Amino acid sequence: MAEKIIGILGGMGPEATIDLFTKIVKGIKVKKDQDHLRILIDNNPKIPDRTLAIQGKGPNPLPQLIQSAKLLEKAGADFIVIPCVTAHYYFDPLQKRVKIPILHIVKETVNHIQERFKKVHKIGLIATTGTIQTGLFQKALSAIGVDSIFPDPPVQKNWVMEAIYGEKGIKAIGPSEFNRYLIYEVSQRLLRQGAQAIIAGCTEIPLVLKDEDLSVPVIDPIALLAQAAIKKARGGKR
Repeated sequence: MAEKIIGILGGMGPEATIDLFTKIVKGIKVKKDQDHLRILIDNNPKIPDRTLAIQGKGPNPLPQLIQSAKLLEKAGADFIVIPCVTAHYYFDPLQKRVKIPILHIVKETVNHIQERFKKVHKIGLIATTGTIQTGLFQKALSAIGVDSIFPDPPVQKNWVMEAIYGEKGIKAIGPSEFNRYLIYEVSQRLLRQGAQAIIAGCTEIPLVLKDEDLSVPVIDPIALLAQAAIKKARGGKR
């Protein structure tokens, strides 16, 4: 069976796109260049901010999401992955506009939790305010009997969103000790609220929060999306 070509609809943000690309590349054992998978990337940072759109404070990103998806389809991608959780709020209308499948980062994450963490019933979610408002993770987790725990509103605004969007945030300057500290402290608060695991529910979060940083598992949706992309591209083989 011929390998499938992966299309990455990226740019939301570029650091997360690099992270997904790296995890796909590192996720395959190879002996030479030709053993790697073919990957097409549209790194489109001009797509309007998803959280602002969901809050009614910015333009709709769907038209540019569709444009990027169609570009990847036309270029020869066999399927698409999107390294932005909040963008999956627009998943259904986006999937309807292209003929090739789009893998769903939330579904891949929740499937992993159901398979690997059967004793976990409370999970802390560190994500953008937009992702939390959409209920993407909450609905999917509730369906498998898992409760979601969130930062308090002031912590969400002044710590999580500051770590992602602030002047010293990951989107602005990349990973740093400052934004790493903010996310670590948010994680500790979620643990005190009873979280048995943490979902790095914004694709920038795995850049500053690793599994070994906490006493509970850190679930990385980008890593799980990379594994799913590898499996699909190789016809079911890891």
